[in-house]
Amino acid sequence: MMNSEDSKKMDEIAEKIALDDFDTLEEPHMFSDTYMNKKKMFMEGIKMKGKQPQSRRKRKSILIAAACLFIGMPTTVFGAVKAYDMIVQKQNYEVNVSVTNKAAKNDKPYKLDVGYLPENMEEISEGAMKYSFKDNYAQGGFSFLLWRLGESSDFSTLYSRDFEEKEFNGKKAVVVNRDMGDDNLTFDRQVFLLFEEEGILLESYVGTDVTEEQLMAVMENVSLKPTSEENASYTLDYDEFLANQEKEAAEEPAELSVIPLKKDSRQLFNVGQTVPVTLEQMETGIINKLDYVIEKVEVFDSIEDFKEENFNPFGLGTLTENKALDETKKLLPYERDVYQVGNGKDSINKLIESPSVNLKFVYLTTKVKNNSKQATEEIYMHPSLQVLKSENNAWNYAGEEGIAENSIMTGEVDYLEPHGDGKGFYNIGSLQPGQTMQINLGYFVDEDKLDSIFLDAFHYSGFGDTEDMNAEDRWWIDIRQ
Repeated sequence: MMNSEDSKKMDEIAEKIALDDFDTLEEPHMFSDTYMNKKKMFMEGIKMKGKQPQSRRKRKSILIAAACLFIGMPTTVFGAVKAYDMIVQKQNYEVNVSVTNKAAKNDKPYKLDVGYLPENMEEISEGAMKYSFKDNYAQGGFSFLLWRLGESSDFSTLYSRDFEEKEFNGKKAVVVNRDMGDDNLTFDRQVFLLFEEEGILLESYVGTDVTEEQLMAVMENVSLKPTSEENASYTLDYDEFLANQEKEAAEEPAELSVIPLKKDSRQLFNVGQTVPVTLEQMETGIINKLDYVIEKVEVFDSIEDFKEENFNPFGLGTLTENKALDETKKLLPYERDVYQVGNGKDSINKLIESPSVNLKFVYLTTKVKNNSKQATEEIYMHPSLQVLKSENNAWNYAGEEGIAENSIMTGEVDYLEPHGDGKGFYNIGSLQPGQTMQINLGYFVDEDKLDSIFLDAFHYSGFGDTEDMNAEDRWWIDIRQ
């Protein structure tokens, strides 16, 4: 069984994966190698079938017999019709769902059949088992994960408010309602649906944009269909997954470390300097050499003079939610909520303060030139904006441990010209040998952070056990104002 540290790592990893847009793998998030290695393990089975990956969530092992001794703990035992017992228990903000299997493991292949979808909802890609509304693409909706149950399989949900015992189409289910203590929650319900005959548990994430009626209708019409190995939905084997997690946990360091960016680092550049970038092409392994330069940095109080079609819809939506944009397109002050972060088990996030913050639009005029003798592959332009602090003659990530700011600043590109369509927003196309392209970038930035912003450009790889901010595949540009 997993210890508490293993479980915590799995919780964090699965949370990130559940939030990933798996149909836009060209837009990777900057996670550690620990995360990427575990994600790779999860995805390998899908790739063998030529499918896209789906989401996964929290896993935790518990000692059922000992847990039942807790006094005052809400506990429910579902007496299964066949060979399964399902135990549900809640302690503080953690809900554990444990399934005991008294029969032999069923290894038959099945395909997930979602018999009903709400209007305007679609699957992100075939086989991904992730569904979203067309007008809220890859944000919320439903994310499904199939687990082939072992002899004893345990699942945990943190930041839980309460749980409900349900039956969907005659099948036992648990619906967990989640609450992090703030409004920054994409999936506010988690559903565990037991397919007893198949020996499979369906774990589902349900977005805040899904109504209770829609949740019920979808779950009532979910089924598993016998199929061939080739056409089967990817299913994680609980025992194998648990064994891999325990093995990796034993090999990993207790904590990942960061080597700060030295102020005289060769990987740190200024506005106007040419940044020599090397990118390896994924298909051929050929190295492309690019010259990248930020020619100008400008700060605006309004976005009136900028084309709306070049803005990332997510960024504009955030402005609207925070009422930080008026009818003339002028940026307005907003309240930045600051939280003491809970651990999700014994505590949830607690609001500390909500200062009023002025918002600015930082606009970068940049150019990239292909100095290679061959054309590049398609380039995805998503340099991340990072807030750094000065310490010991170096730059390190800003922020205080245990404190989180619910800010309009996402670090993602809020404005991009030129850009691709839809899910390929960051795709600026390929560059021919010798070709130079002007690229205009924009970011919404809190005014009090203008003096500490840096651009983390052309960073596509993970970190390993230690993140070295001075590594040769990192290029930092000082754009402080």
